[in-house]
Amino acid sequence: MATQTIVSPQLLSGVLWVLVWAAIFLLALVLGSRTGRLWREHRERQLLGELRPAMLEVASGEDDDRSALTQLTSVAPRRTRVVDRAVSAMLSKVKGEPARALAEVLRSHGRSSWALRGLSSRRAIRRAYAAWTLGLMRERESGGKIVPLLQDRSMDVVVAAARALTLIGDGAAARPVVRAVAPRRRPRGLPSWVAVESLCTFDEPVAGVVVEATTHPQPSVRHVAATVIGSRPLPQAAPVVRERIAAEEDPRTLAALVEALGKIGGSSDLTLLARFARHPDETVALAAVDALEAIGLPSSVEALAPLVADTRPRLSERAAVALTELGPRGREQLREFAKTPGPAVQPATYALQLTAMRSATRGLD
Repeated sequence: MATQTIVSPQLLSGVLWVLVWAAIFLLALVLGSRTGRLWREHRERQLLGELRPAMLEVASGEDDDRSALTQLTSVAPRRTRVVDRAVSAMLSKVKGEPARALAEVLRSHGRSSWALRGLSSRRAIRRAYAAWTLGLMRERESGGKIVPLLQDRSMDVVVAAARALTLIGDGAAARPVVRAVAPRRRPRGLPSWVAVESLCTFDEPVAGVVVEATTHPQPSVRHVAATVIGSRPLPQAAPVVRERIAAEEDPRTLAALVEALGKIGGSSDLTLLARFARHPDETVALAAVDALEAIGLPSSVEALAPLVADTRPRLSERAAVALTELGPRGREQLREFAKTPGPAVQPATYALQLTAMRSATRGLD
C-alpha cells in the first residue's frame, strides 16, 4: 500500500510567501525598467532641445552657411553622447553632402578615434558597434582596419563589418568579403544576402573577384558570385557563366547562374536555357523560365510554349505568365492553348485571366 506524503501548513505558507515576494520583485523590476527608460528618453529630449532643428537642417542639406553644423560641433560635453546617437541614426538614412556633414559632427566629438580603438576591443558588441560607426561615417581610410573583422569569431561582428564596408563602398574589400562567405573559425560564414549587398555596392573593380569566385570549392561562395553577376549585372562574365553552368552540380548555385545568364546573355543562349527549363530540379527550371522572359526576344515564345503543358503546376503557370509578358505573340499562343483540350488549358487560362485583370491599369491589348 502506497504511503501518503503529508506537507505541513508551515511549508505551504512559506512557499506562498516566496511566490508573492517573487511576483512583487518582478513587478518592481518591470516598473523600474519602464520608468528608467522614460526618464532617459525625457532627458535626451531635454539635452537635444534646440539642437534638433539644427540636425534636421544639416541632414536635409539646407545648411548653406554651415551655422547649424557649427552649432552641432560645438555642443557642451554633457550633450555629445545624445547628439552623437541622434546623428548616427540620421546617418543611416542620408547620403552625399549631408552624410559628410553629419560625419563631421561625429568626428569633431572624437567618435572616429573612439571607433578605431573599439575595433580591437575584447567585447564583441563594442567591436561590432565600432565597425558600424566607421561605416556610417564613410571613413574610407579605415576600411583596411575593418577588413580583419570579417574573420572575427563573432558572427555579429562579421555582419557589422561587412555592412560597414558596404557603406564605405571601397572595392578593395571585395576579395575579403568573398572569403568571409566560406566559414573558417566559425560554424557558418557571412550570410549570402550581406555578401551580395556588399559586392553589388562596391565601386570598381570587383568583376575579376566575382568571376574568380564562380570556381570556388564552396557552393555558398559560388552562389554569391552567380547572384552578384545577375544583380549587378556583369555582362563581361557571360562566357564564364556559360562555362560554369555546364559544370555546376549545386542546384541553388545552378539556378543563380541560369538566372544570371538571362540578365547578361542573348539570343545564342535560348537553346541552353530551354534545356534547363526542363531540368528535374524545379528551382533550376523556374530560374530558366525567368531567364527566358528576361531575354525578351520573340524566339523566347517557342522556348516557353512547350513548358505550359509541363506536369509541374508552378512551372507551367510561371511559363504561361512569362508568355503574357512577351507581347501579342505570346498571348496569342496562350489563347490557342486555352481552346485546345489538354494539360496546357488551365495554366493558359490562368495567365490570360491575370492579364485581363492587369489590363485596366497597364493598358495591354
